[in-house]
This record gives sequence, C-alpha cells and structure tokens, in this order.
Amino acid sequence: MVVPVPLGTEDRTARLTLHRPDHWHREDAQQADLRVTGDDVVLTVRSRPSDRTIAEEHTSLLERLPGSVEGLRLIGSDAWTAAGAPARLVEYVRPTADEWTEGGDVAGAHLLFVTGRHRVDVTVERPLRQLVATDDLVFAVLESVRATEPTPARPQRDLEPLPAPAPAPVLDGPRVSVAALATLQGLVGRRWNPTLLRTEAGRELVEAGLVGRLGTLPESTQALLAPWQEGTQPVTLEQHLPDGRRTRLQAWSDTVVDGTDDVVVGSATPERVVALLAGRLGIGPTWTFPFRTGSLRADLLGRRVGGGTDVPDLPASIAEGDPRLARFWSAPWTVSHLLRPGRPEPVTIVHATGYGFARVGRTTAGETSFRTDSPANVYRSVVRAVLAAPTA
Repeated sequence: MVVPVPLGTEDRTARLTLHRPDHWHREDAQQADLRVTGDDVVLTVRSRPSDRTIAEEHTSLLERLPGSVEGLRLIGSDAWTAAGAPARLVEYVRPTADEWTEGGDVAGAHLLFVTGRHRVDVTVERPLRQLVATDDLVFAVLESVRATEPTPARPQRDLEPLPAPAPAPVLDGPRVSVAALATLQGLVGRRWNPTLLRTEAGRELVEAGLVGRLGTLPESTQALLAPWQEGTQPVTLEQHLPDGRRTRLQAWSDTVVDGTDDVVVGSATPERVVALLAGRLGIGPTWTFPFRTGSLRADLLGRRVGGGTDVPDLPASIAEGDPRLARFWSAPWTVSHLLRPGRPEPVTIVHATGYGFARVGRTTAGETSFRTDSPANVYRSVVRAVLAAPTA
C-alpha cells in the first residue's frame, strides 16, 4: 500500500477475523455474520456450508453476479493469497436503478474463500465516485482477513476459465456527419442563421431533431451545447482495432460524441461514460501474470503499437526467454489511447485478445516500459479520467 492505514479494531466471526478502522460501526444484520459501515463503505460477511473447491465456488459466483443486477459489470478477478485459505477476489460495478439518480453507481469487491467445510463471502461496497479515494482503506481491510477454520491442503493446480467481458454498451442519440457536428458546435454562443437550412449539414441537423425547422433549439440540444460553451476539455478515447479501423469517443461533462466519420451525439452521466469506456476497452475478468521482460526497444514497440498489418517480430532471444510475452505479442491487439483533461500525454493501453492487458510506459535511453496490467487497474484509469476533478 502507498499510504499506511490504521486498523485498530478486530472483528471476529466463526469463520474469520479482520481488522478495520476504529470509527467504523458494527451493525445488526439478520442475514449476515457481520456488517460494518464507515467512510461510505459497507462491509458484509456471510458464510454457509460447502465442500466445493474454490474453482467451483468462484465459477458459480461469476455466473450468478451478472444476473443479480441488470447492467452489473465484472471488472476483475484475481487469485488471493492473504486469507490463509484458497481464495479469489472479484471486483464489479453495479448501476443504480436510475442512471440519473444522485449517488451514482456502486463499486464492489467480493472476497471469496473456502475451507473445505464452508464458503465465506466478504463483500465491500462503496460509491463508484469514491473508488480510488477509498482503495487504500478497503484493501487494507481485505488484506487483514484471515480464515480461522482449519483448511485441508487441496492444491489447485489449474486456474478455472473466466467468462468473456460483457457486451459494450451503446451510446443513444442521433447519428450525424462530421460536417453537421461542426455546424452544431458552431451554434455555441450564436443565434440560428436561417441560411444554414440551405446547407446539407443544416438540413441534417433538422432531420436529426437537433434543431427545429424554424431554427429553435430544443432543451436537449441546449444541454448538449452547454459544455462546449463553457470551454470544457473532453476525455478522449482513441482506439486502433485489430482489423485496422480507428474509433474515437469523446466526453465533455454530460455530452458525448462517438465516432470519427459519422458520429453519434448524446447525453450520458459520468458513470454512464465510465461504462461506455470500460466496454470499449473490453474490461472483464482476466487472469493477470507479469512478463519477465519489463521493457522493449522503443522503435520495435512503437511499430507494434502503431497498428497495421505488418506486425514486427519479437526478437528470438526475448521470445524464448519470455513465452508469456511472446504469446501476448502474437495475439490481435486493440491499442487504446486515453487522454485525460489537463494531461499532455495519453495513457496507452494494449488489449491482446485472449491474454489481457498491458500498459505502455515511459521511454528511457531507447527502451520503453511495457508491463501487464489487470483489468481492474485499467478500469481505475478510466474512473480517474472521468470522475476525478480536472487538473489545471
């Protein structure tokens, strides 16, 4: 952890012990072994008899969670070694019933472990907007969890298969040409010019319902124009897809533009924007293992990240010494550049189909950092870009 977190109080159930901050409060919960709240965090412990393996229980959890709440997205799954029993940590985000409801989506961390006689579930939920701010605290508590029931030695040699990411959500809104979008943006701070009706772009805006036939601007269009009038800088995700296509999604506050040629213009809450970006990135449960190699020649990695059908070969010496990197290198890549307002350079993330994520880092002396990254960490980059306050 970056910041030490004081955990002064121990809580104990029949199956585990954990430590948490003194100012968190223990609450009565009829259907739970333990419930503790504090700092907008809700921690719940439940257990039940089970003689299944961790792989079986984990698979069952991953099958059940997405159907428990419509729109729930799994953002990560990892083996967990700190509990003193076979364990998995599953992270997810569940939407509220109404995407415009104050309070927004909820981020969850579900620690699951088995003892051979019982299954124990420790869930920690907090507002998505507090995800990054509460991470140190939440993970300090999770790392303090210890199984108290004797656990028989049942080595798990193979990791269980993980489900495919949920389909990417789609932005709702009218589809217009880039010329029509430029005309719409040109209306910021100006009155409608009737001569625009004689242009193809102007007629397109009328047909799309963004402008009335008499030049009036509906309230929905005025809301779309507001961030442009304020000069807000967008969060931008540009992607190079394996088939050579390029896509772009930009979000200014609640206004979102999706596309490069024809574009979709719509409104979305910040939490909805996070969901759109997470879907585009392909975030979902993926086993994450580090490369043995921490950096690559800048020119070689630059050619691979740049896209195109001519994929450069990984040097034989690296491929032989780092077979995990070799498999990642040869898989189809989606290269994403996520630019956050106030930052001069984007975060560059590679998603290799079937092998997870890697992050392109800084270049020093001709070598560029290239390391695997978990989908949950990639998701946190999206949260920082969209929900964190813009930097000057």
